[in-house]
Amino acid sequence: MIRKPAFRALAALLLTALVLAGCRREPDADLSTVPGDPVAAVQAQAQALRDNDLVRWSKLSLPPELQARSEALWEQRVAAAEPADPEDAREYAELMARLTAPDAEAALMRDLEPKLAQFEAEVAGQWPLMQATASIFLSAAIEANTELAAAQKSHGRAVANALLDWAQPALITDRARARQAIAALSATAHELDLPTLEQARALGYTEALEKGGIALAGLKQASKAYGLDLDASLDGVRAELLSTQGDQATVRVTYPLLGRDVAFEARLQRVGEGWYDADAIAQAEAELAEAANATAVTPAAPAADAAAN
Repeated sequence: MIRKPAFRALAALLLTALVLAGCRREPDADLSTVPGDPVAAVQAQAQALRDNDLVRWSKLSLPPELQARSEALWEQRVAAAEPADPEDAREYAELMARLTAPDAEAALMRDLEPKLAQFEAEVAGQWPLMQATASIFLSAAIEANTELAAAQKSHGRAVANALLDWAQPALITDRARARQAIAALSATAHELDLPTLEQARALGYTEALEKGGIALAGLKQASKAYGLDLDASLDGVRAELLSTQGDQATVRVTYPLLGRDVAFEARLQRVGEGWYDADAIAQAEAELAEAANATAVTPAAPAADAAAN
């Protein structure tokens, strides 16, 4: 079984591929240069995702100084991390061993078959009701998320509705598609070469992004087996500058997803000569501030305990 943290990591990769999108790069474009206008900045970030290059995407998302501080915080946390929970480590190792076994595809399909049959027998007939219930639940969850702006909530609902319409029982239980997806996940596990949770948790900042790029490529392949072509969505995006005010800009991004057009507004911030993801900047700064506050509070605890005694 994949525990919730692993599921959230996969979901985050999927959402990243959907949310940040752009057009194809020009043949002679300098991919290492941070673009000097907002639309080009969105396109450059999206092209990095199209190429499964999360190292380049990360550098294009954050200004160099903030990027360096975020990398330093990552390395500090890796060095100070407590050992993994034994049960989590056991489940992770078991999953990776199964995915990389010589007979992985046949064995995993054999284990999946009764679950698919059970789904067909118990769920397929109730799918319309379950679909409606899931739609209500997801809409409520998105609306209740205080970290999302109104435009982000609208985008989230559009993506959720498209995915719910796509996830029909006949698609989910298609054995040929399942075999293709399992093959993609097995190949990805081999390429990741992280048989233990300890190895995964010990990855440095750049290495983690490199491995993340491998995982993103594998997730794209597994999704494509079910007709969800994330690269086609990335290739079909249109970006339009809506407004600029000083060092802030808003770009409207529209992309095709499962036969419909989905749009969202991306906020960008100019730092120096380049434009970066404003939400990524805010999130990185908040995380750094939280870490600094935690460091400032921790040393004071022993002194307080001594005074109390």
